[in-house]
Amino acid sequence: MDTASQMDNWSIEQQLDYLFEGAYFADEAEGVPAGGIRAQMRAELKAKLELSAKLRDKGVADWQLRAYIGADPTRTSLHIGHMVPVVRLRRIQRLGHKVIFLIGDYTAMIGDPTGQSKEREQLTHEKVLELSRFYTGQAHRLLDPVQTEIRYNGEWLEKLGFAQIAELLGQFPVKQILARQDFRDRLEEGEGLRAHELLYSIMQGYDAYALNCDVQVGGYDQHFNLLAGRVLQEHFQRKSKPQSKDGEWGEHPLFAARPETGRRIKGPHVMLTVPLLMGTDGRKMSKSWGNTVDVLDAPEDMFGKIMRISDAMLEHYIQIAVEKPESEKAAQRARISSDPMAVKKWIAHSITELYHGREVADSAQEHFRRTVQEKVFAADDIQVVEVNSLLTEREEKTGAVTLQLGVLIELLGLAPSKSEARRLIEQGAVKLNGEVVSDKFLVYFHSGEAILQVGKRKIVKLV
Repeated sequence: MDTASQMDNWSIEQQLDYLFEGAYFADEAEGVPAGGIRAQMRAELKAKLELSAKLRDKGVADWQLRAYIGADPTRTSLHIGHMVPVVRLRRIQRLGHKVIFLIGDYTAMIGDPTGQSKEREQLTHEKVLELSRFYTGQAHRLLDPVQTEIRYNGEWLEKLGFAQIAELLGQFPVKQILARQDFRDRLEEGEGLRAHELLYSIMQGYDAYALNCDVQVGGYDQHFNLLAGRVLQEHFQRKSKPQSKDGEWGEHPLFAARPETGRRIKGPHVMLTVPLLMGTDGRKMSKSWGNTVDVLDAPEDMFGKIMRISDAMLEHYIQIAVEKPESEKAAQRARISSDPMAVKKWIAHSITELYHGREVADSAQEHFRRTVQEKVFAADDIQVVEVNSLLTEREEKTGAVTLQLGVLIELLGLAPSKSEARRLIEQGAVKLNGEVVSDKFLVYFHSGEAILQVGKRKIVKLV
């Protein structure tokens, strides 16, 4: 990967190639040859980069472009599929521009309807904030903690009055909103569709205006939501009208309240979208299917999960999940047919390195070799836990601890939830004292030392 100092000397075309490498757009997803949206977005970003370079050469302090990504807290941990667009934001940051990681504390209360076949559960604001507690740290796995701006869209969405919401709604024909494939499918199949879900894309569009950004990144399935931002940015730019003879636009009424005052209202942002990463089993990456690789996974778990992908998925992961020079990725693609296991290890190491660092990835790979391939467990591979220390005030701390095994597995952090623990038991992935457990509601009686194993790599000695 080129260093930031080397990038300072890149031409505009080199920067564009870097930012568009691996990008994927909605019209391409429908089988249209690359050219339509891609060509338009590249031309628009080229113009923005050229203007930015001119301002920098003139010594203007605020020459950087502003780019952002939004993340709705609907679960505690983001998975690496969520982070693919963040890698794109990281590239923009490496080129010296300002990036914003937006936490959608208000949009999450509705929930993105994209790809949903039925109504989503509405979350309270308190629940959303609870889920978002670890989002900043996860964003900083890839983005510079000092240079990255963290925002919450409740800052502006909670202040909108009914008249303002009506103005926003007036920019979107109902026919256009209902033309969304996911909405059409639900209506045709008799599934519920409530009016508040129609607001989601408009709320996300208002984020783009409020942040006054030049670029928004996201998955290609977010095309409609990103397009809403362009619509509202154009609306408010027209509404502001030039305030002087030289054609300067009026100051941004929301952005002007920030330390960087006097910024003119920007025109439509560039939509920079990327393909979706499939889960370890080849289906859509989803917690409900247990096929996610989570950012908060321990390095050994992250490495091990990626080693489960099939040989048929190796090129997919190289293309989307690995952040390495294209020449290195091409060399690995060429090895798939002759040595798929070596390529899989390279992918697992590359991804683990991206989120945890090289030394930790080296250790995770060695742990996999020892415990999975050679089935040799060192003393430090086995965690020793005093069971009484896990119990909360709700449980009775008696001499003989009694609780469901699924609950114990969750308390030990060997599974993210009781339901996931029970699913692992049903799959035969749990052993107690060397015996496979088949009863997902088994009650564990702790009266002495015991060895609990979940999967191939998680072993706990209960004392």
